[in-house]
Amino acid sequence: MHWSQETRVKAAVLIGLAGLVLLSGRLIFLQVWKAPYYKKISEENRIRRVPLHASRGMVYDRQGKALVSNRANFTVGAIPYELKDRTPDLRRVAEILSMDSTWLRKKIENPRYSAYEPVPLMRDANFSVISRIAEQSENLPGLVFQAEPTRKYSDLELARHLLGYVSEVSEEELKKNMAPRISAGSFIGKMGVEREYDQLLRGQDGAEFYEVTATGRIIGKLPDEEGEPATSGLDLVLSIDLNLQSVAESLLSNHPRGCLVALDPQNGEVLCLVSHPDFNANSFASVLSSEEWQSLVENPDRPLLNRVIQSAYPPGSTLKLLVAGAALEQGLITPQTTFHPCNGGFQFGERFFRCWDPEGHGTQNLKGAIQYSCDTYFYQLGLKTGVDVIADYALQCGFGRKLGIDLPQESKGFVPTTKYYNKRFGEKGWTKSAAINLGIGQGEFLATPLQVACFYGALGNGGTLYRPHVLKKVISKKGETLEYKRTEIGHLPFSKTTLDLLQEACLAVVNQEGGTGWQARLPGMEVAGKTGSAENPHGETHAWFVGYAPAQNPKIVVSILIENAGHGGDVAAPIAREIIKAYLQPETELAKTLLSRPETPHE
Repeated sequence: MHWSQETRVKAAVLIGLAGLVLLSGRLIFLQVWKAPYYKKISEENRIRRVPLHASRGMVYDRQGKALVSNRANFTVGAIPYELKDRTPDLRRVAEILSMDSTWLRKKIENPRYSAYEPVPLMRDANFSVISRIAEQSENLPGLVFQAEPTRKYSDLELARHLLGYVSEVSEEELKKNMAPRISAGSFIGKMGVEREYDQLLRGQDGAEFYEVTATGRIIGKLPDEEGEPATSGLDLVLSIDLNLQSVAESLLSNHPRGCLVALDPQNGEVLCLVSHPDFNANSFASVLSSEEWQSLVENPDRPLLNRVIQSAYPPGSTLKLLVAGAALEQGLITPQTTFHPCNGGFQFGERFFRCWDPEGHGTQNLKGAIQYSCDTYFYQLGLKTGVDVIADYALQCGFGRKLGIDLPQESKGFVPTTKYYNKRFGEKGWTKSAAINLGIGQGEFLATPLQVACFYGALGNGGTLYRPHVLKKVISKKGETLEYKRTEIGHLPFSKTTLDLLQEACLAVVNQEGGTGWQARLPGMEVAGKTGSAENPHGETHAWFVGYAPAQNPKIVVSILIENAGHGGDVAAPIAREIIKAYLQPETELAKTLLSRPETPHE
């Protein structure tokens, strides 16, 4: 096909116009639409943004004693943009920091970090490292250091599970926005109060800006008005008593695994909380090696577990008061009801259920059965009351549900019902022996030590369940305070007559002849409580004791669980006695000795 001269000219003009349009469009795209991007690149190449990490708020006990504070430390960081494609420089950085160069490169190239801001490589750097970096600043402009506030926990190493710890925000937490207003490299609360009140404690990070050369050498700092000031976090006052916490931890230190919690029964304030074994929170605030982390998570004693709220155990005989209350309210028994006498156990079909005392307790009424903790009586009472009645009352008493304590990862325990047994074993796959076991707090029923404390606290205060809490008040930077208001979360489903009888029985357990809790007895003060020994299929029996004092107007309730330790009356009751004594009679010799311990000097 032959095109005319005129056609060829028109085609050339059209092609030229099309090219001009494309070129103009590209220029418009670059100069208008992409201008902010290139301006940002240019400025970031000239201006270095250095994050200013806010100081976290202080944490105090109820008396104003510092539990958590801050200290200064040097953090070494690398700016990815100024070190990329510079293998010799990376090797020198690795040599200065005594790090593997391959790990270093992966860290710097991690996309979760900004290319123009320091990626933290080493925290708590010593003076020798800082000196070498300062000497190499001209040759290694991408390697920087800055002073940062770092968490400092008391050298007495108290309340680790309650206070928790802070650590660098993870990639998963950033992706899920689990830590709003946080960037990579920042620290957030990971456990306990540090996690629960992270947004109050954390404050708001800021930034300073420095002008740098093309090679990354700092020319000078931009005016402060160009920066972003950091805002410190709020201070918290907790309900715990540091003196009592110290006594409690000392008393529990001889037991490999166990826990205790003490509350104020009149408002739900946590007075002390101990879970053993524990961990060193300061190691998380600086540099925790992968080996140290693995040793913690693989430790069979589970030191990171807060046993007070996260572990659920068979409550053993501490549940007998609930079973008794349910049976009384349902009209199934009276205070004078007796059953087949205890001769060391109870025969049901072909199975013999043993009492803890092989000699037996003979014939007992309800108060006597509680005082001596007669299993035979409560086997028969559990059978008479039934699974679902026990379950219904247990749920109303705070079991089988979260109580709402202001600490993360609270367990709700477990309360079995007929529906549960039918689903698990089939309608004909289980027998009334389930109710027999529930009568003494065994079987599938599981409770946390916190739930047991709250139940007995309500028994002592006249029937009110309060939400347990560790926060007492928040203090603003202006000194203004916001106090935590006590919150009722329920009432025990017992009449005053029933409550009076149960309280009288708890007094007998500790103060009358033959009571299983006699080792919790205190001269000059009435302590009420209940022992428990929970069978454990994985080892020795767990030891329980829960008690409150003074009995007529309780100011403290203590729940203690010592794993694989035997009888609660022998092991846990004496600990409860010393806790109550230290709180209500702080002039005692044990309390004075423990509370006068000096804090270890910190370099």
